Amino acid sequence: MIDTKLVDNIRSYGTCKGSGEERRKILVDDIGFRIGEKAEYVLITGCFQPEGMPHVMRALKNLLDRFQVDCTLLQKEYCCGWMPLGQPAVMAKNEDDIAKTKELAREFILENFKQAEALGAKSIVLFCSACEPNYTNCLGATKLEVISYSGLLDRYFTGGKLNLELDYYAGCYRFRRRITTEPVDVSPAVRVLNKIQWLKVNYLDTNLCCYIPSHQEQLIGSLTTKTLVNICSGCYHSLRGKLQEKPDIQVKMLPEVVWESVRDR
Repeated sequence: MIDTKLVDNIRSYGTCKGSGEERRKILVDDIGFRIGEKAEYVLITGCFQPEGMPHVMRALKNLLDRFQVDCTLLQKEYCCGWMPLGQPAVMAKNEDDIAKTKELAREFILENFKQAEALGAKSIVLFCSACEPNYTNCLGATKLEVISYSGLLDRYFTGGKLNLELDYYAGCYRFRRRITTEPVDVSPAVRVLNKIQWLKVNYLDTNLCCYIPSHQEQLIGSLTTKTLVNICSGCYHSLRGKLQEKPDIQVKMLPEVVWESVRDR
Protein backbone atom coordinates (compact mmCIF):
# COMPACT_ATOMS: atom_id res chain seq x y z
CA MET A 1 0.00 0.00 0.00
CA ILE A 2 1.16 3.53 -0.78
CA ASP A 3 1.95 5.56 2.32
CA THR A 4 -0.46 8.49 2.04
CA LYS A 5 1.37 10.41 4.76
CA LEU A 6 4.45 10.55 2.55
CA VAL A 7 2.32 11.69 -0.39
CA ASP A 8 0.77 14.43 1.74
CA ASN A 9 4.21 15.57 2.89
CA ILE A 10 5.43 15.85 -0.69
CA ARG A 11 2.40 17.91 -1.61
CA SER A 12 2.91 20.18 1.40
CA TYR A 13 6.69 20.58 1.48
CA GLY A 14 8.02 19.06 -1.75
CA THR A 15 9.94 16.40 0.16
CA CYS A 16 8.74 13.07 1.53
CA LYS A 17 10.01 13.70 5.05
CA GLY A 18 10.40 16.89 7.08
CA SER A 19 9.88 20.43 5.87
CA GLY A 20 12.90 20.67 3.56
CA GLU A 21 14.56 23.34 5.72
CA GLU A 22 17.71 21.29 6.33
CA ARG A 23 18.04 20.63 2.60
CA ARG A 24 17.67 24.35 1.88
CA LYS A 25 20.21 25.26 4.56
CA ILE A 26 22.81 22.95 3.07
CA LEU A 27 22.25 23.91 -0.56
CA VAL A 28 21.60 27.64 -0.23
CA ASP A 29 23.09 28.84 3.04
CA ASP A 30 26.13 26.55 3.21
CA ILE A 31 27.00 25.80 -0.42
CA GLY A 32 25.60 28.95 -2.03
CA PHE A 33 23.26 27.72 -4.75
CA ARG A 34 20.88 30.33 -6.12
CA ILE A 35 17.22 29.56 -5.56
CA GLY A 36 14.05 30.72 -7.27
CA GLU A 37 15.90 33.06 -9.65
CA LYS A 38 15.68 33.51 -13.40
CA ALA A 39 18.19 31.16 -15.02
CA GLU A 40 18.89 29.06 -18.09
CA TYR A 41 19.15 25.83 -16.10
CA VAL A 42 17.16 24.51 -13.14
CA LEU A 43 18.94 21.87 -11.08
CA ILE A 44 16.81 19.14 -9.52
CA THR A 45 18.96 17.82 -6.67
CA GLY A 46 16.69 15.04 -5.43
CA CYS A 47 15.31 14.49 -1.93
CA PHE A 48 18.21 12.86 -0.11
CA GLN A 49 21.34 14.00 -1.94
CA PRO A 50 21.95 17.34 -0.16
CA GLU A 51 22.01 15.70 3.28
CA GLY A 52 23.59 12.46 2.04
CA MET A 53 26.43 13.91 -0.01
CA PRO A 54 26.89 17.64 0.60
CA HIS A 55 30.54 17.40 -0.45
CA VAL A 56 29.43 16.18 -3.88
CA MET A 57 26.88 18.98 -4.21
CA ARG A 58 29.65 21.44 -3.32
CA ALA A 59 31.94 19.99 -6.01
CA LEU A 60 29.13 20.33 -8.55
CA LYS A 61 28.50 23.94 -7.47
CA ASN A 62 32.22 24.69 -7.84
CA LEU A 63 32.12 23.35 -11.38
CA LEU A 64 29.02 25.33 -12.32
CA ASP A 65 30.70 28.49 -11.05
CA ARG A 66 33.92 27.73 -12.87
CA PHE A 67 32.10 27.09 -16.15
CA GLN A 68 29.83 30.11 -15.55
CA VAL A 69 26.67 28.04 -15.91
CA ASP A 70 23.51 30.07 -15.29
CA CYS A 71 21.74 27.75 -12.86
CA THR A 72 19.20 27.95 -10.05
CA LEU A 73 17.22 25.71 -7.72
CA LEU A 74 13.45 25.75 -7.38
CA GLN A 75 11.87 27.41 -4.38
CA LYS A 76 9.89 24.21 -3.79
CA GLU A 77 11.40 21.20 -5.51
CA TYR A 78 8.89 18.36 -5.56
CA CYS A 79 10.17 14.84 -4.95
CA CYS A 80 9.28 12.56 -7.88
CA GLY A 81 8.30 9.88 -5.37
CA TRP A 82 10.62 7.12 -6.55
CA MET A 83 12.46 6.37 -3.30
CA PRO A 84 9.52 6.61 -0.85
CA LEU A 85 6.76 5.35 -3.16
CA GLY A 86 7.96 3.86 -6.45
CA GLN A 87 10.79 1.64 -5.25
CA PRO A 88 8.73 -0.06 -2.52
CA ALA A 89 5.95 -0.71 -5.06
CA VAL A 90 8.40 -2.23 -7.55
CA MET A 91 10.07 -4.38 -4.91
CA ALA A 92 6.65 -5.60 -3.75
CA LYS A 93 5.70 -6.28 -7.40
CA ASN A 94 2.42 -4.49 -6.76
CA GLU A 95 1.24 -3.46 -10.21
CA ASP A 96 -1.59 -1.26 -8.91
CA ASP A 97 0.79 0.68 -6.67
CA ILE A 98 3.34 0.98 -9.48
CA ALA A 99 0.67 2.54 -11.70
CA LYS A 100 -0.40 4.89 -8.90
CA THR A 101 3.16 6.00 -8.22
CA LYS A 102 3.56 6.86 -11.89
CA GLU A 103 0.48 9.07 -11.67
CA LEU A 104 1.80 10.76 -8.53
CA ALA A 105 5.23 11.23 -10.10
CA ARG A 106 3.65 13.01 -13.04
CA GLU A 107 1.71 15.30 -10.69
CA PHE A 108 4.86 16.26 -8.80
CA ILE A 109 7.09 16.62 -11.85
CA LEU A 110 4.60 18.85 -13.64
CA GLU A 111 4.76 21.17 -10.63
CA ASN A 112 8.54 21.36 -11.10
CA PHE A 113 8.14 22.00 -14.82
CA LYS A 114 5.68 24.80 -14.09
CA GLN A 115 8.12 26.53 -11.74
CA ALA A 116 11.06 26.12 -14.10
CA GLU A 117 9.10 27.53 -17.03
CA ALA A 118 8.07 30.53 -14.88
CA LEU A 119 11.77 31.19 -14.20
CA GLY A 120 12.47 31.31 -17.94
CA ALA A 121 14.59 28.15 -17.84
CA LYS A 122 15.46 26.25 -20.98
CA SER A 123 16.61 23.05 -19.29
CA ILE A 124 16.00 20.84 -16.28
CA VAL A 125 19.16 19.17 -14.96
CA LEU A 126 18.70 15.97 -12.94
CA PHE A 127 21.29 15.09 -10.32
CA CYS A 128 19.55 11.98 -8.99
CA SER A 129 19.51 9.00 -11.36
CA ALA A 130 16.48 7.62 -9.54
CA CYS A 131 14.45 10.63 -10.71
CA GLU A 132 15.36 10.12 -14.37
CA PRO A 133 12.84 7.42 -15.41
CA ASN A 134 9.87 9.34 -14.00
CA TYR A 135 11.02 12.50 -15.78
CA THR A 136 11.48 10.52 -18.99
CA ASN A 137 7.80 9.58 -18.85
CA CYS A 138 6.85 13.28 -18.63
CA LEU A 139 8.94 14.72 -21.46
CA GLY A 140 5.89 15.28 -23.64
CA ALA A 141 4.39 17.60 -21.04
CA THR A 142 7.00 20.35 -21.39
CA LYS A 143 9.18 22.17 -23.91
CA LEU A 144 12.01 22.14 -21.40
CA GLU A 145 15.08 20.08 -22.21
CA VAL A 146 15.70 17.44 -19.52
CA ILE A 147 19.31 16.30 -19.13
CA SER A 148 21.48 14.59 -16.54
CA TYR A 149 24.11 16.47 -14.57
CA SER A 150 26.76 14.44 -16.42
CA GLY A 151 25.23 15.70 -19.67
CA LEU A 152 25.55 19.26 -18.39
CA LEU A 153 29.19 18.70 -17.42
CA ASP A 154 29.88 17.20 -20.85
CA ARG A 155 28.43 20.35 -22.41
CA TYR A 156 30.74 22.75 -20.57
CA PHE A 157 33.79 20.78 -19.47
CA THR A 158 36.53 21.10 -22.07
CA GLY A 159 39.21 19.14 -20.25
CA GLY A 160 41.32 18.69 -17.16
CA LYS A 161 44.36 16.86 -15.88
CA LEU A 162 44.48 14.23 -13.16
CA ASN A 163 47.15 11.59 -12.63
CA LEU A 164 44.90 8.87 -11.26
CA GLU A 165 43.72 5.33 -11.89
CA LEU A 166 40.11 4.58 -10.98
CA ASP A 167 37.30 2.08 -11.34
CA TYR A 168 34.11 3.43 -12.89
CA TYR A 169 30.67 1.89 -12.40
CA ALA A 170 27.88 3.45 -14.46
CA GLY A 171 25.11 1.42 -12.79
CA CYS A 172 22.72 -1.20 -14.13
CA TYR A 173 19.40 0.77 -13.97
CA ARG A 174 17.32 -2.37 -13.53
CA PHE A 175 14.59 -0.73 -11.46
CA ARG A 176 13.96 1.96 -14.07
CA ARG A 177 12.76 -0.68 -16.52
CA ARG A 178 9.61 -1.07 -14.42
CA ILE A 179 8.96 2.68 -14.75
CA THR A 180 9.83 3.45 -18.37
CA THR A 181 10.71 1.57 -21.54
CA GLU A 182 13.04 4.32 -22.76
CA PRO A 183 16.75 3.47 -22.49
CA VAL A 184 19.01 5.57 -20.28
CA ASP A 185 21.92 7.43 -21.88
CA VAL A 186 25.06 7.16 -19.77
CA SER A 187 27.46 8.12 -22.56
CA PRO A 188 28.01 11.75 -21.39
CA ALA A 189 29.89 10.55 -18.30
CA VAL A 190 32.27 8.50 -20.46
CA ARG A 191 32.94 11.53 -22.63
CA VAL A 192 33.65 13.58 -19.52
CA LEU A 193 36.13 11.02 -18.20
CA ASN A 194 37.81 10.87 -21.62
CA LYS A 195 38.46 14.62 -21.43
CA ILE A 196 40.72 14.24 -18.41
CA GLN A 197 44.36 13.83 -19.37
CA TRP A 198 46.43 11.11 -17.63
CA LEU A 199 43.30 9.53 -16.14
CA LYS A 200 43.18 5.74 -16.42
CA VAL A 201 39.75 4.13 -16.13
CA ASN A 202 38.74 0.54 -15.47
CA TYR A 203 35.11 0.11 -16.57
CA LEU A 204 33.12 -2.25 -14.34
CA ASP A 205 30.44 -4.63 -15.62
CA THR A 206 27.08 -2.81 -15.82
CA ASN A 207 25.24 -6.14 -16.05
CA LEU A 208 25.94 -6.45 -12.35
CA CYS A 209 23.55 -4.76 -9.90
CA CYS A 210 25.03 -3.20 -6.78
CA TYR A 211 21.82 -4.00 -4.83
CA ILE A 212 22.03 -7.77 -5.41
CA PRO A 213 24.43 -9.21 -2.78
CA SER A 214 26.11 -11.69 -5.11
CA HIS A 215 26.53 -9.04 -7.81
CA GLN A 216 27.82 -6.58 -5.24
CA GLU A 217 30.52 -9.04 -4.23
CA GLN A 218 31.50 -9.51 -7.88
CA LEU A 219 31.71 -5.75 -8.39
CA ILE A 220 33.92 -5.28 -5.37
CA GLY A 221 36.03 -8.25 -6.41
CA SER A 222 36.61 -6.67 -9.83
CA LEU A 223 38.04 -3.44 -8.42
CA THR A 224 41.58 -2.78 -9.62
CA THR A 225 42.27 0.57 -7.93
CA LYS A 226 41.66 2.43 -4.66
CA THR A 227 39.10 4.82 -6.19
CA LEU A 228 35.58 3.84 -7.26
CA VAL A 229 33.56 6.45 -9.18
CA ASN A 230 29.79 6.44 -9.75
CA ILE A 231 27.27 8.64 -11.56
CA CYS A 232 24.23 7.15 -9.81
CA SER A 233 23.64 8.36 -6.26
CA GLY A 234 21.94 5.08 -5.37
CA CYS A 235 24.97 3.07 -6.46
CA TYR A 236 27.21 5.49 -4.57
CA HIS A 237 25.42 4.89 -1.27
CA SER A 238 25.10 1.15 -1.81
CA LEU A 239 28.76 0.58 -2.61
CA ARG A 240 30.05 3.11 -0.12
CA GLY A 241 28.14 1.32 2.62
CA LYS A 242 29.56 -2.05 1.61
CA LEU A 243 33.11 -0.70 1.30
CA GLN A 244 33.15 0.85 4.77
CA GLU A 245 35.03 -2.24 5.83
CA LYS A 246 37.72 -1.28 3.31
CA PRO A 247 38.62 2.32 4.29
CA ASP A 248 41.56 2.36 1.89
CA ILE A 249 39.08 2.47 -1.04
CA GLN A 250 37.51 5.86 -1.79
CA VAL A 251 34.00 5.94 -3.27
CA LYS A 252 33.29 9.10 -5.25
CA MET A 253 30.78 10.71 -7.58
CA LEU A 254 31.72 12.07 -11.00
CA PRO A 255 31.68 15.79 -10.02
CA GLU A 256 34.38 15.17 -7.41
CA VAL A 257 36.76 13.74 -10.00
CA VAL A 258 36.04 16.49 -12.54
CA TRP A 259 36.60 19.15 -9.89
CA GLU A 260 39.91 17.56 -8.87
CA SER A 261 41.01 17.69 -12.50
CA VAL A 262 40.53 21.47 -12.78
CA ARG A 263 40.69 22.73 -9.17
CA ASP A 264 44.29 23.90 -9.16
CA ARG A 265 44.48 24.93 -12.80
